[in-house]
Amino acid sequence: MTISLLQYISDVKSEIRFLENEITFYLNEIKLSNERIDLYLNRDLDTFQKNKLNEFKTTNIQLSEDIKAIYQEIDSFDDSLLHESNNTKVCEDTFEKYHSFKEKLDEVINRYMDVKDQLVRFSISALR
Repeated sequence: MTISLLQYISDVKSEIRFLENEITFYLNEIKLSNERIDLYLNRDLDTFQKNKLNEFKTTNIQLSEDIKAIYQEIDSFDDSLLHESNNTKVCEDTFEKYHSFKEKLDEVINRYMDVKDQLVRFSISALR
């Protein structure tokens, strides 16, 4: 099945907006998590606790960078749609590019959720 380029662009742009909103949400989540870690680091902690919190913060920073890299890929793909001819027919397979972005983002989000869970467990058990 093929669809017109204009319909394709409309559909993809809608999905891209969804991904951008999701990216913004998780970047804000990570920022808040790092702010919480900074508050914990201001407490009187032993070396193990400080090191563990710094590990969480470093991991969050890497996750944030990974999410921003995905955003850059999405933005480049979005810009590339402008150069297509209006009479071009686009195959369903082209949607695979969007799905690859979604899969990458989901993978990073799953890593973030694991880190968030570990931080919560650590803060409950070790930061009384």
